[in-house]
Amino acid sequence: MSRTFGVVVALGLCALATAAAAAQDRVYRCGLEGASYSQHPCANGTAFEVADSRSKTQVAQARRVARLDARLAEALARQRQQAESAAARQGPVLIGAPTRVAHAERSKHNKREKADRITLYRAPANP
Repeated sequence: MSRTFGVVVALGLCALATAAAAAQDRVYRCGLEGASYSQHPCANGTAFEVADSRSKTQVAQARRVARLDARLAEALARQRQQAESAAARQGPVLIGAPTRVAHAERSKHNKREKADRITLYRAPANP
């Protein structure tokens, strides 16, 4: 479930970043080997025109999809929080035999072992 939530959040952020970048007409590629981008001119930077070639209906559809993704991400977050709080109320989970049962079995086993033992030598109490 967390992987799905991450994918939905990533898609939503991409859609928002695309919408924010669409508002700018020019982006600058900066840094060594052009490894970073900026909205402001930088030294030795290369300018790129980033005009949005989509129609108004395509932009509106992309915004609807982004809003839907955001609502879905919020619903998944609420669902995850509810599942986590339900698990917290449930208490710890025991894997294997509970400690009391294991202790009781061990004491029964020890009593059988003591009954089966034969004492061959007993040291004197006080000489």
